[in-house]
Amino acid sequence: MKEIVMLNRNTSNLKPIKMNKIILFMFIFSLLKVLLLYIFTIEKNIIIAFITTIPTISFIYILLFMCKPKNIKLIAFIVHAVVGIILFADLVYYQYYGFLPSITMLLFVGNVPTVWKSIFFVLRPIYFFMIIDIIPLGIYLKNRNIEHNRLKISRKNITISVVSILLIMFLSPILFIKGNTTYAYNNYGIFTYHIYDAYTQLTNKEKETLADEDLKNKVENMSNDENNKKTNKKYHGIAKGKNIILVQFESLQNFLMNREYNGKEITPNLNKLISKDSIYFNNFYQQVGPGNTSDAEFVMSTSLYPTNDLSVFNHYKENYYYSLQKILKKEGYSTYSFHGNDKEFWNRNEMYPNLGIDNFISLEDFEYDEKEDLINLGLNDMDFFDQTVDYLKEAKKPFYSTVISITSHHPYDMPEELIELELKKEHENTIFGNYIQSINYADKAFGNFIEKLKKEGLYEDSIIILYGDHAGLYPTRAENGKIMSEFLGYEYRFDEYMNIPLIVNLPGSDIKETNEIVGGEVDLMPTILNLAGIEDNKGKRFGRDLFNSKKGFVLNQYYVPLGSFIDDDKVFKMSKDGIFENSMAWDRKTKEPIDIEECREGYEKAISEFKESQLILENDLIDNIIEEQEKKDN
Repeated sequence: MKEIVMLNRNTSNLKPIKMNKIILFMFIFSLLKVLLLYIFTIEKNIIIAFITTIPTISFIYILLFMCKPKNIKLIAFIVHAVVGIILFADLVYYQYYGFLPSITMLLFVGNVPTVWKSIFFVLRPIYFFMIIDIIPLGIYLKNRNIEHNRLKISRKNITISVVSILLIMFLSPILFIKGNTTYAYNNYGIFTYHIYDAYTQLTNKEKETLADEDLKNKVENMSNDENNKKTNKKYHGIAKGKNIILVQFESLQNFLMNREYNGKEITPNLNKLISKDSIYFNNFYQQVGPGNTSDAEFVMSTSLYPTNDLSVFNHYKENYYYSLQKILKKEGYSTYSFHGNDKEFWNRNEMYPNLGIDNFISLEDFEYDEKEDLINLGLNDMDFFDQTVDYLKEAKKPFYSTVISITSHHPYDMPEELIELELKKEHENTIFGNYIQSINYADKAFGNFIEKLKKEGLYEDSIIILYGDHAGLYPTRAENGKIMSEFLGYEYRFDEYMNIPLIVNLPGSDIKETNEIVGGEVDLMPTILNLAGIEDNKGKRFGRDLFNSKKGFVLNQYYVPLGSFIDDDKVFKMSKDGIFENSMAWDRKTKEPIDIEECREGYEKAISEFKESQLILENDLIDNIIEEQEKKDN
């Protein structure tokens, strides 16, 4: 007891430390944190971004000198902690997704517990530099006597000064930023980025708003869509009346097809599927947004584009959609979707009925042992595919079913007893190594799925369409970019990691074909309708039937800046600053640079299609478009 009293007495007798020294320490430490963030996230102009950040962060800490001595400890701690936490969150988010978080990402906080293992996998010890000082600072401030001399400025002058500086800080990005939020970040710094992002989101600055008459004209123009209205179409009705099984394969990239690792095929069962009774699209690309896997489902089902800032399944669940499932139901199909995760994940239980999916089989409906059968986000693929067939054999025929695998989800952790690929030493304990092992296991589970479909008499009466939902190895995560460039023998750019396979398996057709056309997930709906022999062009679709299109085109808007696109000849990557002239372009086959002016038309097309799709989502226009079409038909 005496020792404790003495300790307290000694602490209280310490000479008070001036608060201005502590504030100066916090200011310098925060500048170092900002510099660290820029080193990890900015490709060029690091010094410019750093210099432009100094006035903003100076203003934050100068305000502390104006606080009353009574409150200075708590306020200083809160301000410094918030700055550190924001920078930590920015850095971790960037390492996971490849870009900075928007204010709208707060809407996805509910999904964090489900993907925490994936987020944890990208963490590096150095990232904790952003928050390592917060707890020691709190303890120090609590236990030390602080001497704080508040700046002696009249209250009126303080108010005028603070308001003026705040107005300048807030208005300068709005007045001078000519590009997008990424441009704001690269040229004005992290805090200006967050201010500008909040401004654009809260004011809908980047969203198109139209008067009622203009909106009506837009609807009339969209009702004139002539896409997919051809006659004598190739493969039209080749699968008429058959069951349609669409397998959305988690994180499956195209580079894996027909490739060996350490003398062993990575995807032997997918390779076998391609080799007989199948059409293989090797230039097919993801088109997901913030909703990732759920966006792949949405794009495939509606032939509309996802948003740049919101999950469609969460934010536009009340809209009317004229979906693939609804069209098939009119033709007598029963509709199913299978997923080995909780039914609430990505709001599927609410969105599916609106898409016309009558039967949703989720984790709650499968039999499993919680300790042994769950891998990563849900039920292991082997049990998932096996039990899915049990449901399908009881389904009303013909049926349409989306089957969404899950084991090969980031961070691709696999139980030791399920691993069959032996990794090279340089790939051990890497995301790349884990990824190919999980894909190899998922491929084996898919092979068993095909065999059980045959055993139950479902295979011959069905067509199986398989595609990857999105990339598994984004180059910004860990050392993916470096490892993949070495593995492929050339630079791992966005047209490589967004390249996912599409396989159309037609049992008994004797077709073996590789289709080279460039396509994306938005093209699945019209392509499937053609195979099923269904003529229904109501509503609005941005996709094209890949069997009957002369040219391919894919716009990308999320993991690369909006305006980026891929066509049969070239790849265009829009500059992060939103300025066309600063962009990159290359020949898709030779990978040699080309003049970006050759891409202006494609860039404008990408922007136009995306904005039109967003207008439809934001104003719930599909039923209006159909109504206008019906008027014209009558």
